[in-house]
Formats: sequence, structure tokens, C-alpha cells
Amino acid sequence: MKISFGKIDHVVVIGGSWVAAEFLKILSKSKFSFSLISSERHMNDIVDSNGLTLREFSSLNNIKFHLSSDINNDNYLQRFIKKNTLAVAMGAPWVFDKKIVKFFDNKIVDFMGIPLPEYRGGAHYTWQILSNNRNGACNIQLINGGKNSFHKGPIVKSNKYLFPKKSFTPQDYFIYALKKESTFLRNFLKEIKDEKEFNTISLNEKNSSYYPFLNTKKNGWINWSWKSEELIKFINAFGDPYSGASTLLKGERVFIKDVKIKSKIQDFHPFHAGLVIKKEKYESQVISNNKILVIKGFYDENENNIINKVKEGDRLYTSNNILDEAMSFEAKYDASGLKK
Repeated sequence: MKISFGKIDHVVVIGGSWVAAEFLKILSKSKFSFSLISSERHMNDIVDSNGLTLREFSSLNNIKFHLSSDINNDNYLQRFIKKNTLAVAMGAPWVFDKKIVKFFDNKIVDFMGIPLPEYRGGAHYTWQILSNNRNGACNIQLINGGKNSFHKGPIVKSNKYLFPKKSFTPQDYFIYALKKESTFLRNFLKEIKDEKEFNTISLNEKNSSYYPFLNTKKNGWINWSWKSEELIKFINAFGDPYSGASTLLKGERVFIKDVKIKSKIQDFHPFHAGLVIKKEKYESQVISNNKILVIKGFYDENENNIINKVKEGDRLYTSNNILDEAMSFEAKYDASGLKK
């Protein structure tokens, strides 16, 4: 199927994410007028490597925005729509109703930075890091509206790439992906300006997979029975820009980042796991189930560095009831944030 969006003068960005912030930068240097429709949840999310939230980013760049609690029933939308408007969703917290698609005259697309139809759902990079999956992709996908068509629309434009082996944390993935995504989106805007006719591609649902949303503070608890390689992937997967993977130290919750395997290997017993056997000024050596880990990042719930509180002979541990809760917790979000 071929499709053209016709003449476009205005672009509405819906949602909020690292790539949304980058796209807003690109739009600010283009000839398109643009606006942002977001949610309270997304405005408080970090969207760049400097630690700026989308709210701070928008204020710094004089970007006007509208906060919506439910875009499907938002009477304020009309103020954002002009005659020749294209809506681009980027991490939007809503499933768009068919009436919204009609409202935008079918000129509404979703930017998906995952290798569709794999990794649908949420926490894409966390799940990929846990799986040691380095497949990256940029996709512009038509939104047809309704729950049954969510993230299943035809692909308008696509590009695949691989994340480098030096990418370990979600932030590493975000930063590298932005290079690919910014080039992809610039090209897409040029094609929109030229009123290009796109050849759409239907997704092969035989290759589809879905991974649930996660919450770092609910799901990110360390199981010290895992082997060192598994621990490192887990800690990295909940690392920057997130608060880190959690465990307990003397009954207090600590968040761990920046970990690697020490080259020296010994035959440890599982009872050794979590034991701090050496403390230096900026790092601690901790035994995993099979090797020694060097950990540099210890933080409290207020993100204060507390490595000075870690002592030789201490043990890091996570109780079974906490692990059970972490494994069973289902993170569900709406425009306001995590649902209780």
C-alpha cells in the first residue's frame, strides 16, 4: 500500500522521551511550526544525558506544551490542530481511539525505536540488555486506532542498526540510538516536506514478542543467587538514567551501579554471595555466587553516594519475600505515572 500525507505545515509531537526531546530540537531548526502534547508523567522524565526533565528541557528551549490527562477526551486539542497537521507519537501514554485518528484526518503516526514486531510493550532497553540483544531500529508506524491495532499498524519508514558492544546501560542505548534516530527523523521530515509517497510494509506477526513495563524501584531487586554475569547484566539494565538495582545493607535499601568482574577467580560457596571482602576509597569488592565483583556506585533513596558507609565484612542481601514481590509486580502506567 502506498500513502502520502500531502502538504504538511505543522507537526504535533505527542508523548515524551529522549527521542521526543531530540525531535523537538530538529523541528525548532526546520520550517515546520510545531507543538507538544504531553502528560504529567512524561514532563518529569529525564530526557537527555545532562539529566534535564522534559519540563526543564521545554522551559530552557521555550517550547510551549499542553498537558493532557486523557487525549481521547481532551477538548483542548482543537487549539493545536491546523489545516495541514501531522501528529507524531513518541512514547505516548495513551492508546489512541479511532476518533482521534479521524480527528487528525488519519495523519497520525508512531515513532518506535525498537525492532518491530519484537519487544512491544515497555522498558525496551532494559529487557534487551538482560537478553544481551543489541538490535536497534527506527520505525514510523501508522496509527489505526483502537486497542486491537495498538503497535500493529503498517510501517511507513524503517531503518535497522546494531548497538556497539560498549553499550551497557539504558543510557548508553539512549545516547547511541539518538544518533541514528536524529538522522532518521531529519530524513523523514525532508520527505514529508517533499510530499513523498511512501510504500508501507505490514508486520510479520509470527516474529512478534511482548515484554511488560517495569518500575525500577519495584522490579529492580538483586537476587544474590545469580551468577556474576547475570548480576552485571541486571545491574546494568537498571542503571543510568534510572536509579540502579536494589539490595539491602544493614537493613537499609541501597542502589547499585557501575559494576564489573574482577579478573581473579576463586571457588566460592553460595554462602559467600553478597559479602564485602575488600573496601577501598572509591570501590568495594563483593563476592557473587561464583566470582568477585568490583562495585563503585552505592546510593541511597535520595541518590546520595553512600560508599563510605560500606565496610569490609558487611553483607549485601535481598530477602525472599522482597524478591517474590519484585518478580510478581506488574507495572502499569497512565498519564499521571505509576498506577497504585
